[in-house]
Amino acid sequence: MTLYPSDERFAVGGQHHQGFPILVDTSGAVVEVVLLFFVDDLLGRAGARDAKTWAAYGRHLYDYFGYLEGRFAWDHVPAEGSGDVSPLAHYVRWCDATVGNQPGYINDKRATVERFYEWAQRVGRIDALPFARDDVRSHNSGGRLAHASAVKGRRSSSNLHLREADKPYKVLTRGQIDTVFDATKNATHRAMLYLGLTAGLRAEELATFPAKYVVDCSKLHKRVRTVSVTLCPSEMSTKNSKRRTVKVSVPCMNALWQYRKAVRSRLKLRASDGEDPKALFLTRFGVPFVEDGLVAPLARLGERVGFHIHPHMLRHTFATHTLAALEDLKRAGKLKGSPLVILKNLLGHESITTTSDYLHLLDSIEDAYGTRYQEEIDALAIGYMNEAQTS
Repeated sequence: MTLYPSDERFAVGGQHHQGFPILVDTSGAVVEVVLLFFVDDLLGRAGARDAKTWAAYGRHLYDYFGYLEGRFAWDHVPAEGSGDVSPLAHYVRWCDATVGNQPGYINDKRATVERFYEWAQRVGRIDALPFARDDVRSHNSGGRLAHASAVKGRRSSSNLHLREADKPYKVLTRGQIDTVFDATKNATHRAMLYLGLTAGLRAEELATFPAKYVVDCSKLHKRVRTVSVTLCPSEMSTKNSKRRTVKVSVPCMNALWQYRKAVRSRLKLRASDGEDPKALFLTRFGVPFVEDGLVAPLARLGERVGFHIHPHMLRHTFATHTLAALEDLKRAGKLKGSPLVILKNLLGHESITTTSDYLHLLDSIEDAYGTRYQEEIDALAIGYMNEAQTS
């Protein structure tokens, strides 16, 4: 079994798609049922345009059908009480006991395979599913934000789901943020940290953030707290190639303006081709960062400060501290709307259920002293509040 990404010649309905997953068996034949599923589910859904989603689906079905090859037929669904179990049940146990995959990764793969089987049943390829769904009760811990949770009640869970240890997002406390800034001497890394922690950008968005988005705020009225920046997928990398607007604080924009004028102008002269790249942040060689280019610098920074830090932690930290500030405004009666809805829009989440994960992190940032970072987040939250209540 081999997985190939399509080149630009692959077309469906006259539209060409590069990087589309194509599964080929050992005889050299395309696994047609998988290709049809991919076309229906990936090209037929608006939320599956991201190449990373395509690649993940491809890897998951490649792994499953590779396991089946020479063992089971994919559409063999034994009847209940027959003394046999489904190929999918065999696969889950093989991933767990033989391969040693982590439960979370197995559940990711299993969920994609189950989606494939549900499609196969809808289009008449199979009569029954090789798994069952059970209703389970979703528990919440209660507490001061229980009223805002979007995950109460009952939900459906596969009977092949493996229990996972709770691993909440890691976020930086206010004190750790001060430590990180104090320890970061590289001007580019410092500017990237500042933007990530105050605007909630993803790693790939930081790496490709265009220089032209940075503006001079010196003539703005002193009451202006934030600058709206529209992230355009034709100019930078965004998840699912989706356009969204973020808020950049005036102090952060001022710092980026100074970086662009004083530091970036020198760095771009080091590029061997002599061209001025679109990206704001440049390496010491005068070229843009690759999408995961901040991973190694932050790992070295973590070794210096004594705690782990990675690029996506910046987004989680922004989200958690902003949610805390919005909740404070809500409790004070200054915010009529939902803090979760405001945060959902800022982060560009498709579902508020994803945003609600940050509710469980609020206790982890309750270190007891105010910082300039928290003052800036509070100011941003007031700006969001004002916009939410005038729109």
